[in-house]
Amino acid sequence: MNNSDPKTLTFLFEECARRFSDHTALEFEGESLSYGELNRRANRLAHYLRDTGGVRPDDRVAILVRHPPDVIVAMLAAIKAGGAYVPLDPDNPPGVTQRIVEDVAPRAMVIESSAAAGAMYFDGELFVLDVMGGALDTPDSDPEPVAAPSDLAYVIYTSGSTGRPKGVAVEHRAIVNTVTWRNSYYGFGPADVTLAIPRPSFDSAVADTFCALTSGARLLLPRRDRITDRNYLTGLMEQRNVTHFLITPMLYKRLLDGMEAERLKSLRCVTIAGEWFTPNLTLEHFLRVPDVDLYNEYGPSENAVCSTVHRLSATDERVLIGRPIDHTEAFVLDEDGLPVGPGGIGELHLAGAGLARGYLGDPELTAQRFFTPAVPPAAGKRVYRTGDIVRQHADGDLEFIERRDGQVKIRGRRVELGQVAQVLAQDAAVGHVHVLRHATDTETPLLIAFVQGPAAGDVDRLRAMAQENLPPYMVPSAIIPIDSVPLTGHGKVDDKVLLALYEGSIGRPATGPRPATEAEAVLLGIWQELFAPLHIGLDDDFLDLGGDSLSVMDLLARVEQQIGVQLEVSDPYTDRTIRSLALVIEDRQNDKVGAK
Repeated sequence: MNNSDPKTLTFLFEECARRFSDHTALEFEGESLSYGELNRRANRLAHYLRDTGGVRPDDRVAILVRHPPDVIVAMLAAIKAGGAYVPLDPDNPPGVTQRIVEDVAPRAMVIESSAAAGAMYFDGELFVLDVMGGALDTPDSDPEPVAAPSDLAYVIYTSGSTGRPKGVAVEHRAIVNTVTWRNSYYGFGPADVTLAIPRPSFDSAVADTFCALTSGARLLLPRRDRITDRNYLTGLMEQRNVTHFLITPMLYKRLLDGMEAERLKSLRCVTIAGEWFTPNLTLEHFLRVPDVDLYNEYGPSENAVCSTVHRLSATDERVLIGRPIDHTEAFVLDEDGLPVGPGGIGELHLAGAGLARGYLGDPELTAQRFFTPAVPPAAGKRVYRTGDIVRQHADGDLEFIERRDGQVKIRGRRVELGQVAQVLAQDAAVGHVHVLRHATDTETPLLIAFVQGPAAGDVDRLRAMAQENLPPYMVPSAIIPIDSVPLTGHGKVDDKVLLALYEGSIGRPATGPRPATEAEAVLLGIWQELFAPLHIGLDDDFLDLGGDSLSVMDLLARVEQQIGVQLEVSDPYTDRTIRSLALVIEDRQNDKVGAK
């Protein structure tokens, strides 16, 4: 099948590479690749994948690569070869990667040597990009197109309630609908610079990457280890004339504190996606950067990244998810599958050009979530049941209310609480597991696991098990042993009692040692804000209290504001108590004094 039909990502990118051959396509750490050179590099690997690896339409190519430009080369090579790319996170434990690789059954894997542990059980075609890439002598011309619009473009893995991640399989025609709409809606073109904040394994990165590379824009790739470094990101925006970026609300809330309108003259729009947020974030945006447009995009992976959009304003009293994008329909249905009236609340169902093919290798789950209703208004149309409860406003706008199942969002990622519980329940000492998403005063939610059976001495073993079998964002911030599961009068688990147990078991009463230095006193105040309502001691472990990459971002910003010392992102991970981190701060202060 010839893909001269424009409804493939391959066609759109190659057309763009021809039009803007000499324009910069990628930039990373001062190095850049033109569209022409990026296309030639991807072509050489694509010819190898097809001719040596045997990649054909619908075959999957797993990508386990850290170096950001090489990730893009591998993604393009996979689809140019005719296959579908599967982005894997090199920071995941090898056990998590292994399960995904087993599930996806790739025809080939593209890896780099630093991430080789994730491919140790793969016995198919393996290409080590940083070792073998320089010796490729394959043609650098565009391979003969073979993928059709109905063939797979990529597979994105999300959390699954059965304990195994699930792969959302998306065809070219679906993601092309999203990319084409976004490029038109935002007016992306060769004058734009997109700061690529989402990780490649996150579905927002699909839209981010291919909107840039099909519109002639420049894709600015940050260092992944500094993605929560506020000064680094705002510096990139200012120095590299960034015009747009897409970001989760929790990360944007922290980034905004360092954004100054007079330093970000090129920035014209920001897109928030991945989680619900409050109007406070909208207001803060317009106070900081009043001339920068702000958009809220909503969409599950099962509908090619984006389904609805809403342009926000400073006077918004609610955060709406807006109206469907082009060639997408939204139906708000009640429990009987009938449409709700204006102002009514129901479950959101999506139909149209963006629907995924389904879940890779799981026809049963696909049939549960993708179906064809027999009654109007969606009768005869294939729809996706999102599990999201929304309000249908009289003017057509949609407002997200809540999830109807055990699925939550952590750092913009979809998390099935059942998958976390399933992993911990594999331990022989565990009789029952109950996992909660715990909102905090800093709006950084935590996952708390309550385990019946194990003693306090077993917690380290359970934490190690979670770290080996779950992505970092799904590892519980705390694991609390309990004698029995408290129930309400209706026989349901009493979450309030469990959260009270958590607050009583983490941190110690304030009657412990008092701060001995100014740095300790300031840090104690910051930690009390970050981890309220827990009681904090000078020797409590930052990670055990629930510290993560976002709370590190908060911590660094407040230390700089209150003490004038810039800590490294790695400092709270290596010096994890108030006492030890205070010593680091004092050393930096002494270094500054000595340098004068």
